[in-house]
Amino acid sequence: MTLKQALLLMVSLPLWLLQGCSSLDQVNRVMEGRKPTAQVAGVRFDGLDFKGVDLVFDLKIDNPNPFSIDLTGFDYDLQLFGQSFIKGRQTKGLSLGAKSDSRVALPLRLDFKQLLHSYRQLHLAEEASYRLDLGLGFKMPVIGTLRLPVDIEGSFPVPRLPAFSVRSLGVKRLSLEEAELELQLEIDNPNRFSLLLQQLDYHFKLNGIAIANGLIEQPLTIEQDGVGVVAIPLSVNLRRAGMGLYSALLNRSGLNYELNGSLDATTSNALLKRLQIPLDKQGSIKLR
Repeated sequence: MTLKQALLLMVSLPLWLLQGCSSLDQVNRVMEGRKPTAQVAGVRFDGLDFKGVDLVFDLKIDNPNPFSIDLTGFDYDLQLFGQSFIKGRQTKGLSLGAKSDSRVALPLRLDFKQLLHSYRQLHLAEEASYRLDLGLGFKMPVIGTLRLPVDIEGSFPVPRLPAFSVRSLGVKRLSLEEAELELQLEIDNPNRFSLLLQQLDYHFKLNGIAIANGLIEQPLTIEQDGVGVVAIPLSVNLRRAGMGLYSALLNRSGLNYELNGSLDATTSNALLKRLQIPLDKQGSIKLR
């Protein structure tokens, strides 16, 4: 359709409408071939960590008309494991140029905590399947508002937090003033990708007494579905800690401990950038 033909169509429309429904059907048939088309050009991971995933859906919208049209917004329904999870609508005041295509990005943030609350199968899943149903709204001349449906299916990986356990706490040296201990922290990687631990920031308590904190830079690779051990040297000032702790260390008796902090890591998964893994472990342990 040329610009002249388009203008003629718009000028002639009132006369056609006066001729009744058959004329309106003719208009719709003429405009049918001039409707915009849309497709999903790609799906990007804008962020992925242990808290959630950021998905960005890139849409390619083609306007075949010799005049510009307006994208007024779109509605969406994101389904996970075959169930609706997020529904919404976004307004998008975008003018699509004549005989051209445009790109529109739809970002969605999925929170794993909310996902786990809604889908029990996500606890053991290594990836989650999704389907996105979109409805693009256009303001068209002659035919008015137009909704163009678009859908896409895919999946995304679901990273799981490593499990921590205190393997042992040993006394290396003991005097009236100072004790040198070694804590062995076991890290279980349940993921299908390896973890490269870069550093560990920790705070450690025994029987409620803060005895040590520090930063350990000890690179350690933990393979997928593998286990690694980090040795944490602890220097305890017994004058400040008190005789009660000294007696417990001397007699190798059981102690209550609290280990808090975080681990910085990278992964072999190209989608996962640098991670900070929270560490929060309490329990009781017998000295060796």
